[in-house]
Amino acid sequence: MSTDSQSSPRRDPTLSDFPFVASLADSANAQDRRIWLRVACDYFVASDVAAPEAVERFAEAVGRRIETADMPTVLEVARKLAPCPRTPARLLAKIESMGPEASDAVLAHSAAYAPAELMGAIESGPRRATAVAQRPDLDARLVGALVPRDEPGVLAALASNPRARLEGPVLAGLLQRARALAEDDGDRRLAEALLRRRPLRPENAALFLLADPLERVEILLAVQRAQLGRRPGAPAPIAPEIVEALEMASVARNPERFVSVLASALDCGAPLAQRIADDPSGEPLAVALAALGAPNDVLVRVLIASDLQAGESYRRIRTLARLNNALNRNAALAVMAALRGEPLARRRPAPMVDVAHPPREAAPRRLQRPADPPQRKAAG
Repeated sequence: MSTDSQSSPRRDPTLSDFPFVASLADSANAQDRRIWLRVACDYFVASDVAAPEAVERFAEAVGRRIETADMPTVLEVARKLAPCPRTPARLLAKIESMGPEASDAVLAHSAAYAPAELMGAIESGPRRATAVAQRPDLDARLVGALVPRDEPGVLAALASNPRARLEGPVLAGLLQRARALAEDDGDRRLAEALLRRRPLRPENAALFLLADPLERVEILLAVQRAQLGRRPGAPAPIAPEIVEALEMASVARNPERFVSVLASALDCGAPLAQRIADDPSGEPLAVALAALGAPNDVLVRVLIASDLQAGESYRRIRTLARLNNALNRNAALAVMAALRGEPLARRRPAPMVDVAHPPREAAPRRLQRPADPPQRKAAG
């Protein structure tokens, strides 16, 4: 007898050809019914059942049994059947009706749902939109429907989906919203999700202040690589008196003046300049000074006066000085442009700052401790 699968009779997906297993479907024992659901779903997914009447029998039988199944069994059925393109949409809808968790599993993986059904799910509420955002097959239309939503959880789910294509204006918009959510509302979910995506791109420089140290290194490397691929051009020179004013304000522990001059030099608002000055790691300040073309000795003196809090201060200063040496000034300017909310390709000329009469701003939280001489290690 031939064992060719093409010559073998196709069995009923409800397993009626196996009397003992079929008898479990209507057993009074919940564990028996659970076994039947598992075996029937496995068989349906693994087989090539295509006859419409057989598929309908299977859908009707499974739909009836899950009504009395516990939630772990329903979720197992959902995970098995949703990715199978032969699972009827009406059975998936039945599984969805069993509860929010079952609906999440179906929407995140269903192969039978048409785009219109998924669009309807996105519009029906944040929970179902979040489930759709986790799908591995998101196309541009679905991404376009998810991005305008105001729910941070939906956007974070979209950004956490490594298969979702986020680029160009879509990525730029998400980066700006992530920054606004983190800075205005204290909600870092979207920012952290975008920073977890790999590889990090130059556009992620918009989140430089929200990134951890390793992420900041990756962002700087990405920006530096992007700048190396462009035609070299000399950045506009920074007036020496601007750098001198920053150094004098720092050494004199005059935080108000320091932030004011820094904001004018970077052509940004005082709140951004203050966040750069306040960062305890010193990394944003080092990048800002690199963008201004500050000499390495000026950078060191400013950092010494900045009360670094991340690790042993002198070691940090050496590290940041090496960063200043290694960082291309064009790349540093690009990071500052991204923090101002500008496209990376755009570069502003350096502004002329009236260092004698800088605008007054609120004093920052840092750079206001009394000056202490550097502590030296005692001779052994």
